[in-house]
Amino acid sequence: MFLIIYKGGGLALKKEIIKTNRGEFEIFVGGKGTIPICISHLYQEFLSGDEPFSNLIGQHYKVILVNLKNAGHTCKANSKKELTMEETVEDLESIREKLGYNTWAFAGHSTGGFLGLTYLNMYEEKLSEIILCGTAASNKINHSKNNLFNVENRKYRKDAAKIFFKMSFPLMSKKTKEEANKNFFQLCLYNKEKIEEYYKEIESIGINKSRMRAYSSEFRQYDVSEQIKNKSIPALILCGKYDVQCPVEFSEELHNLLPNSRLVIFEHSNHFPFIEEKEKFIIALQKFSTKNYVS
Repeated sequence: MFLIIYKGGGLALKKEIIKTNRGEFEIFVGGKGTIPICISHLYQEFLSGDEPFSNLIGQHYKVILVNLKNAGHTCKANSKKELTMEETVEDLESIREKLGYNTWAFAGHSTGGFLGLTYLNMYEEKLSEIILCGTAASNKINHSKNNLFNVENRKYRKDAAKIFFKMSFPLMSKKTKEEANKNFFQLCLYNKEKIEEYYKEIESIGINKSRMRAYSSEFRQYDVSEQIKNKSIPALILCGKYDVQCPVEFSEELHNLLPNSRLVIFEHSNHFPFIEEKEKFIIALQKFSTKNYVS
């Protein structure tokens, strides 16, 4: 049953607890379109349906925003294995089946894109299309000279190390951790002077530590580039030109791997083009959805 209505970004998203054969999941449903699209992230948890990425996608699709196991009010995982990408895809499949969709689209940002590409590898026939933003098909991103996690990236590495220490050290105060989280977000912006304005847009998103640990462990083996190569699914690939988490060359690689893909690079964005260049982001979505579903 529908429980609560959240309003954000011009959308009204309804919160629902849905029971499947793999557990109970908290989802937020809404949008101006008719094509169903699943959106999720490997370790983020959505405190409400007011989330910037799904709000923009909801201008053209019917969004199903999913809190995965251990996140939000979704059920707890019984083992670490249940937090892996493949098991998470099985959870999403159980939701799709419960909602009665023969197929649906998937959209993922950053590690949400890793999940989407794993989904594509496992159940291509269940996906009508895929939208990927600031993501990659392998763990090679950490070896890029443009990645802030690369030890050779002198521009960001020192600042990033200090920030992560404050974010993860147990004795740090809640205020210190919040400031560190804000500082990390700022590193991932093109226009860093707009930190106060932009940070407000992600205040309804949290980080689930158990899922973060599971992702960090699994990421060491993450590589689906060969498995997804030449899959014909319609794909929209979006990336900020100055992305420091998933550098733009990996979106270009995805574009080359997926023959039926469209690549849009945002000239004034870092890791969050749906925040930094909203209008261009919406236009890209509109062109893509119109091309795929013109009557």
